[in-house]
Amino acid sequence: MSIRTYLFASLAGLVLLISAFLSFQSAKIFIGAFQMASEDIMIELGLDYHSGKITEPQVLDYYITSDWQQVPSQIKRHFPSPELKPFTLHTRFIDWNYISPPNHIYSLVVVKKEGSAVYISRYKENLRDEIAKEHPDEFFIDPMVMIILIGSGFFILFLVTLWFVFKKVARPMESLRDWASNLTIDNINEPLPAFRFKELNELATLIHHNYSSLTASVERERKFLSYASHELRTPIAVLRSNCSLLEKVNASPSDKERLIRERINRASLTMKSMTETLLWLSRDEAEEMPTDDIELGQLIEQSFDELNYLTAGKSIEVAIERDDSVINLATTPVTLVVNNLIRNALQHTQQGTVAIHQANDKIIITNVETAGTHQQFVSELGFGLGNQLIQNLINRFGWKFDKQVTDNQYRVMVKFSSPNNEES
Repeated sequence: MSIRTYLFASLAGLVLLISAFLSFQSAKIFIGAFQMASEDIMIELGLDYHSGKITEPQVLDYYITSDWQQVPSQIKRHFPSPELKPFTLHTRFIDWNYISPPNHIYSLVVVKKEGSAVYISRYKENLRDEIAKEHPDEFFIDPMVMIILIGSGFFILFLVTLWFVFKKVARPMESLRDWASNLTIDNINEPLPAFRFKELNELATLIHHNYSSLTASVERERKFLSYASHELRTPIAVLRSNCSLLEKVNASPSDKERLIRERINRASLTMKSMTETLLWLSRDEAEEMPTDDIELGQLIEQSFDELNYLTAGKSIEVAIERDDSVINLATTPVTLVVNNLIRNALQHTQQGTVAIHQANDKIIITNVETAGTHQQFVSELGFGLGNQLIQNLINRFGWKFDKQVTDNQYRVMVKFSSPNNEES
């Protein structure tokens, strides 16, 4: 639920309750005032009858008598006993549904003075027919209906006013939302638009300031990655070429020298792979990477052959299960992810098993440490910088990634989605 809907519903409900309460109170006051006026008139007639100012048994439509037997039978049917509270109006409404006049009204007041009682009564029967005869050509609205109509009209007027106000407020808020959604590095330096209200303009300024800071930080990081990667490529290339040159100068070195050469060669391969990853991540528009048909199983085999040196001196059993499926993917990022996953699994397993399972576009790598040191590597080192690079690549291409860690096992799963078949 949006804030606008919530506020509109809350305010509308509140005003509906207020309208209903005020309408009820108005109806109650109207009926009370009508009865109070009738009560005052009837008490006054009773007192005048006691003092002798009135001697007639009927004044207008009020019946006055000191003999209960002379009270109209219509009144006695609804008030069978004369023992009623004096100086109080007693009324019976018959056939009344609150939104139209009662069809029959019976009223009685007992006025007692100097030990004697006077009964003042009044009744109206078939009142609706009487009203219809008095207003044959006029449209008559019952006061109760008028109260309901006024309350409903006030409620509708409030809803219309509330809708108009919300529309005026919602339009600049929607403009702010659209502006924030379309805010990019390319238009970050454009002047801020005005959003009518001071609070919205302040919010836009805050968003712009935070986004500018974030953009500057990302740009600094991108430039650092780009510069560092470019600067490192040259010494790494020199190191790789000199490793090859050493093999030509002396193809049969001593065992100790061979061990040193292998260490240099392995370190240069690791630096080369990491530098290529950093350089690629520093580029913009990853979606424009060229794609090709890749056989993931073959790529896994090639990656393991290059990284097999990480198993030297360790007691590791490696099992590879693969198929021959071919998927259209961006070659460079997929290769970087596969290389980093396999390197991390081999590097952080000292004694145990590494299982690589590939089926279609999914790769699952599970390394089990049996020497009791795996948890230490996971907690202290994790998957290192390679893990961050993998996460950045996967986020950029929208691939699925999952990892599960137990005391002696680390399991990762990556599912590559082809741009031509994202549901594969």
